[in-house]
This record gives sequence, structure tokens and C-alpha cells, in this order.
Amino acid sequence: MAVTACQGLGFVVSLIGIGGIIAATCMDQWSTQDLYNNPVTAVFNYQGLWRSCVRESSGFTECRGYFTMLGLPVY
Repeated sequence: MAVTACQGLGFVVSLIGIGGIIAATCMDQWSTQDLYNNPVTAVFNYQGLWRSCVRESSGFTECRGYFTMLGLPVY
């Protein structure tokens, strides 16, 4: 009985881990740059694996997808 419970718990934990991997891959905020304290440009830049986004202090967000592997940043 204890072995079955341990296997079931391991299976549930692995499903949670797979869900976390999928969620992290889809998110856009892998790299962030906060410029809200800059009086000239109050923007928030963030980049993901699939696109780069800019959020302005007015609430407007603009995202542009990466169309080629050659144009990606080195990191």
C-alpha cells in the first residue's frame, strides 16, 4: 500500500513539473528590463523565447515575434 501511494505521489509531482515546464516555455518574461524610474522613457522591456515586448507607462503593450533564428540575442 505504501509503495502504491509513493508511486502515485511521484506521478502527481511529475505532472506538476511537466506543467511548469510548459508554462515557463510559453511565458514572455525570460529577460526583463525595468525603466520606470527613468524620467525620459518610462517603459518595461521583456523578452521571451518567441517574442520581444515593450510595455509603456500608459499601459500600451507592443510585442514583436522573432521571425528568424539568426536575429536572436546571444544569451
